[in-house]
Formats: sequence, C-alpha cells, structure tokens
Amino acid sequence: MTQRIQTIDGLRFLAAIGVLWIHSWTFHGNPQCRIGPVELTNVLAIGGNGVDLFFVISGFCMYYFYASKSEFSYHDFYRFIIKRWVRLSPAFYAAGIGYVLVNKWVYGTDNIDALLKLLNNVFYLNSVLPQYNAAAHFWTLGVEWQFYFTIPFLLIYQNSIGFKKTFLIIFGLLFLLAIVSVLVLKNQSDLLTNQLLFRGIEFGFGIIAARLLLKNASFFASRMLWLILFIVVTYAGRVLISKPVLNLSDDYYNLFKLLGFTFMSAGFAGILYLSVTSVKWLNLILGNRLFKTMGRISYSFYLWHGLIQPLIAGYTIKYMPFAKGITAPVITTMVSAIILYPISQLSYHILEKPFLYIGNLTSK
Repeated sequence: MTQRIQTIDGLRFLAAIGVLWIHSWTFHGNPQCRIGPVELTNVLAIGGNGVDLFFVISGFCMYYFYASKSEFSYHDFYRFIIKRWVRLSPAFYAAGIGYVLVNKWVYGTDNIDALLKLLNNVFYLNSVLPQYNAAAHFWTLGVEWQFYFTIPFLLIYQNSIGFKKTFLIIFGLLFLLAIVSVLVLKNQSDLLTNQLLFRGIEFGFGIIAARLLLKNASFFASRMLWLILFIVVTYAGRVLISKPVLNLSDDYYNLFKLLGFTFMSAGFAGILYLSVTSVKWLNLILGNRLFKTMGRISYSFYLWHGLIQPLIAGYTIKYMPFAKGITAPVITTMVSAIILYPISQLSYHILEKPFLYIGNLTSK
C-alpha cells in the first residue's frame, strides 16, 4: 500500500498549497489574470477548496484503515478517540498558543480573550464557537472532531446491519437534516454550513472511495475520461458555491452550498480513487518526492500558514510595489511555502511523528 499512501500525501500537498494560495489571493484583493478567453484565477480558485479535499481524504483514511479490523467495538471507539486526540493535539495546541501569543503581542488582546481562545482550542470547539478561534482556519479541526465522534458508529454497526444501511442512516440523515435546517432557518443557517451537518457528505464520499478500494471493486476502466469527468464535477460544485449562484436566493442560498459541497466531494473522491489505484502517471505525479514530503507535513503546514502568509503578504505589498496583479499572490504563496517548509518539518518531527503510532487500532 506504499504507493497508495504516497498518492494520498500528494493530494494532501495539493490541498495545503491550495489553501495557502487562496488566502494569498484574497489578501491581495482577488486580482484577475486573463489568458485569451480564459480567466486563470477562476481555474485556480478551486485551490480555495483544499479544505473540502482534506475532508474527503480524512473520510477515506479513517474508513480504509479502521475498517480493516474484523470487528470494531465500543472499547475500540474509546481507543480511537484517544488515539486521534494524541495524534492531533500536540501540534494543534502548540499552534494555538503561538497564535494567541502573537495576537496578544501584535494586537494587544486582553488576558480573558486569550484564555477563552486557548480553552476553545483545548476542547476543539472551533467550528461551534468561531468567535473564540485563535486562527480563523481552525474551524476545520472542530468539524474533524465531529466526524471522529461519528465514524465509529459506522465501523461498529456495519457488521450487524450492513455497510449500506448504516452509511445511509448516518450520512443520509445528516444530509436531510441539513436541508431541513435551511428550509426552517433560512438565512440564519450560516453557522451550520461549517459543521458536520453540511460537511458530512464530504467525509461520506471519502468513505465510499475507501469502501470501493477495500472491496477491490473494478470501476472506471477509461481512466482518463473518468478523471476529466471528476474534474468537471468538482468545478461544477465550485460554481454552485460561488457568489453569483448564492445571490440567486436571499433565504435559501445555503441549499446551493450543500449541493456544491456534494458535487465537489464527489469529484474529489473520484480523483482520490483514481489516484490511489494508479500505477502509471497519476502515481508518478502525486507520488514524487516533493509531493510526498510536503504531504507528510501538510497538517503542520496548514496549522502554521495563518501566521506566515499574512506577514509575507504585507512585506510583498510594502517592499515589492512592482508586483501587480496576479504576481503579488504568486510571490506571497511561493515565499510563504519556502518559509513554512522548515517550520512544518520541525513541527512534524517534534509534535506529530512521536505520536503517530500510539494506540494503533488498525491491526486485524
């Protein structure tokens, strides 16, 4: 399974660099760049959905590795939660402290606010209480934990009532509740779009990709055609969450978001499946040394980019006034990535690697 893990690391790298790019592009005022009839930034805007790709990858990995156990019990549920906490928390807590200290030093935040942000981090309430986030992008960790408390039920009950029924009960119910919440709350449902209620479908499609792989299901014979189709589906999802589409409804725009998340995650899951089953060029591209290395440290890269990227963007604006249009975010992204590399390596080796295999549940 080495090659398949390598391709997943490659996808993690693309997701992380996509998040960095979109934040840089937004910081510089969303500059446009047209090449003939094609607006290049509209093509690159899919990088802003690196988080959605991360959720699909998470769903894939959690199911693929833990479903390898012949049985998954409530005791394993407990051990699973402990293992995820040990795996993610050292790096996350360190990053949270770093952001709080910088905010206190730069913006002079008071001690109560700093304490609330630290407590919000400790309990992973980042998506539920975003106003107390040490960094805006930390909301994704809250959603991850909502998923971690959900997937064990799939792993436990799939053996008694079957995978399809269990999957449909859990993720179908989440999807239906998301629809109902929009119909009832209308434009007051914004906070829910960054919860598992709306994002569950993204983890779900990752799980489906993992299930197909575990069952050695032979799909997608014309791989190039399927890859093109999955890319088109992904971009269709991106269009559905764009402002022009969301502005079509004052009350029910979050239904477009839900549909957009569904299309994007379906496309991403298809691309992921083609990647992990590739023995040719997709494996060669996503499994190259740079992508593997950056994918391995992508968690720390993601955690710390919110400190580095604004700083570099500010310097780019101040000291490189000649950098106009698309050039400015490109410079910011490249310089930020170079600086983030050693920081992420250090964070990975000190705060991630020592905790990777504690309480391993994946053996049969």
